[in-house]
Amino acid sequence: MRNTLLVSASFCALASLAQATDFGIADMTIGMSAGQIIAKYKEFRPQGEYQFTQWKLPDGSTWVANGRTLYNELSHPDDMEHERMEFAFTGLGSGNKLFAIRRDLKIKPSQRPSVEAVYQAAIQKYGNVSYVGNDRKNIWAVWKFNSLDGPAEKLTGQLGCIRGSAFPVGLDAQTVTEGKQLSAVCGLYIELHIEGDETGLATDVDSAIINRLNLVREAELDNSEANRRIEGVRTKNMNNAPPPPKL
Repeated sequence: MRNTLLVSASFCALASLAQATDFGIADMTIGMSAGQIIAKYKEFRPQGEYQFTQWKLPDGSTWVANGRTLYNELSHPDDMEHERMEFAFTGLGSGNKLFAIRRDLKIKPSQRPSVEAVYQAAIQKYGNVSYVGNDRKNIWAVWKFNSLDGPAEKLTGQLGCIRGSAFPVGLDAQTVTEGKQLSAVCGLYIELHIEGDETGLATDVDSAIINRLNLVREAELDNSEANRRIEGVRTKNMNNAPPPPKL
């Protein structure tokens, strides 16, 4: 009986893992650090270029706020693949982790899959879609999650949670304000646009993910940590500062 219970528990755990949603693009997942993103990108695009920007506190502490990548397959000028990616990260108090990612991929002509195949791959990755629309050549789809461990919510249309606003430069005041307004409406939101040609082959894949589920709380943690660091330096300066000049 004990062995049966153990097997059943293990099976349930494996089933739960199998159902977990992959909130990422090209193996770069929401919650990763900038270092993990760079390592994964180097593995994925050895010839790709990247640039990550750091922000700085008055006490000298730094963290990665955002990043960009650029890839052009220059070795095959007549059969090129182009890719652009953008990343946005939280601050020091919340782990300096990825909360938004966007990718624009132009597929090389010799390796273009069908538009439908790309869409089905997205269903396999993110689960049942919240909303999908299409025309003769294109498919656009969205997923809205109200938690990290539940299915996507069904929607009657797109909410404009990503394309309707500028991609964040990091967890700044504007992004926090938007987070307060959109956390309940957008949750963790995924957008996918697959552009095809008249023959049904996919030419461009635009995808983006923004996790606003805990963004306001993460900003509070970041501000608390920033104040703690600054206050520590301030106290040290007050205690160790040289005397004032002669007045």
